[in-house]
Amino acid sequence: MFENRDELIFEEKEVQIMGMTIEQTRPCTISESIIQSCKEMKSMREGRTPKRSLSELFENIERWSKEEKE
Repeated sequence: MFENRDELIFEEKEVQIMGMTIEQTRPCTISESIIQSCKEMKSMREGRTPKRSLSELFENIERWSKEEKE
C-alpha cells in the first residue's frame, strides 16, 4: 500500500489534521453566515458601513490567525 515510511507518516498526519477539523465547532450555521455576509454587503452598498478592500481582508485574516495562536 505505502511504498516507503515517509508516505505512511504523511498519511497519518493528514488523518490527524482532518480529525482536528471535524472536532471544531462553528459559531453559527453556514446559512446564517451567508445571510450575515449578505447583510454586510447591503450595508456597504447603501453607504452605512465603510467599504473594505481585499488587502484589508487579508490583513485581518493574518491578524486573526496571530491572535488565535496566542
